[in-house]
Amino acid sequence: MALRSTVDTLLSSAFANIVLWGPELIQLYNDAYVPIIGVKHPAALGHGNREVWPEVWEINGPIFERVLGGETITREDALYPLARRGGAVEDVYLTLSYTPVRGDDGEIAGVLVTMYETTARVQAQAMAEERARLDRELEVERTRLEEVFRQAPAFLAVLRTPDWRFELVNDAYYQLVGHRPLIGRTVAEAMPEVMDQGFVQLLDVVVRTGKPYVGREIAVSLQRGAGAPEERFLDFVYQPLNDGEGRTVGVVAHGHDVTEHTLARRDIEMAREFAEEARREAEEANHAKSAFLAAMSHELRTPLNAVTGYSDLLLIGVRGELNDGQREDVERIKRSGQYLLGLINDMLNFAKLESGQVEFRLEDVEVTPLLEGMADLIMPQVHAKALQYRFDGCPDHAVVHVDPEKLRQILLNLLANAVKFTESGGEVTLRCRCGGDSVRMSVHDTGRGIPADQLSRVFDPFVQVDRHLTPSSQQGVGLGLSISRDLALGMGGKLEAESTVGEGSAFTLVLPVARTAAEGEATDEA
Repeated sequence: MALRSTVDTLLSSAFANIVLWGPELIQLYNDAYVPIIGVKHPAALGHGNREVWPEVWEINGPIFERVLGGETITREDALYPLARRGGAVEDVYLTLSYTPVRGDDGEIAGVLVTMYETTARVQAQAMAEERARLDRELEVERTRLEEVFRQAPAFLAVLRTPDWRFELVNDAYYQLVGHRPLIGRTVAEAMPEVMDQGFVQLLDVVVRTGKPYVGREIAVSLQRGAGAPEERFLDFVYQPLNDGEGRTVGVVAHGHDVTEHTLARRDIEMAREFAEEARREAEEANHAKSAFLAAMSHELRTPLNAVTGYSDLLLIGVRGELNDGQREDVERIKRSGQYLLGLINDMLNFAKLESGQVEFRLEDVEVTPLLEGMADLIMPQVHAKALQYRFDGCPDHAVVHVDPEKLRQILLNLLANAVKFTESGGEVTLRCRCGGDSVRMSVHDTGRGIPADQLSRVFDPFVQVDRHLTPSSQQGVGLGLSISRDLALGMGGKLEAESTVGEGSAFTLVLPVARTAAEGEATDEA
């Protein structure tokens, strides 16, 4: 009777009701429950709840146990993952009341569950809350974006069609245009001075084509204050602004004021043009100087050769025997002519080097024999100064690819300088060392040395450094070392100088090892 009475009650209820009876919790329910159970109806009638709803037994089982123990339980908007659409589990929200039902003997024999589905309301509420949350986040991001927009170092402005009215402008844009009122005004109203400069026409093109426009160092005349209009140079982009339907409804203008950079670059370009023009003029002047030196040197050598030639004729007695005084005078004339001829030869060699007229006939040269032969060329000067000369020797395998005459000219000039600037009783040493891919030939002297503040200038043309106590007649014109350095460079080498005042100087010629010699060494080592 108790079960029948309960079933009569649920069948007449407008709410979804289900009674679960006996130890198996056999299900009996009304029509209002059918939409909740879905495709499991009508097979669910007369079957146990655990069998019908295995997917939620972990939720229902503990509840039924409590209700069968005499407790009434209510759940509001409870989530139940139900498989009621043919296998697919969906989230269903229910508000339920679990009530114990007593049997004919007065003992609890079942559970009456009254419920109604709140899925739509819960989901709508969740969507509303999510929308509110998104709106709050959107507002925060919008505020943040506006702040970033306002403080951006690049100037930014949003202009709307059709009359190009300012909608947004940041601080950098205000600074660019002189802090005039902009928002809500058209370009014609706010910036009339730009109307004839082509910028509005560019805006129209961007809207018509839907393509951005990029300008580099574009000049614009702006009225930034009470004075005359000021020319500025801008790098900028006109980016089309589209609405939700893809229509171009405005333009975002952003860029940088590059006036200072543009003017500085133009100054640099102008300075570079001036420098290039000055360089060309200097080269032309240098070529003219070299040509003049070459011509004058040739013109001067002819009479000087005649002076030394006639001096030789007089010394051998073609005009009669000379007395001692006459011989001494003629020899002085000859020495002076030879000295002057040497200076002119230096100037001629320098002019040839400057004009690129010197030819190098390069070949593989064994270093040791060439260095040994330098003694014959320098010994008369060594003996005249009462100096000691020493050659330290050189490894037998040392071979360089050079012009042998140019190499002798460099070494003879270095040795002659060493003799010239070393006092009587001193020593001049020629050394040779091999290391890696180069050969180093050094001339050392025990002269007075060169002050440190002058050492860097010894290779400059027409420069004579102070060597102390050196007669001015021996100074020359200061071209020997400059010529030697240029000859070394022409053969792929270099010339270095070291000196200590009071101890002496060392000039080192560095030349690359000949390729054939280097390959031979590598083969021997292998």
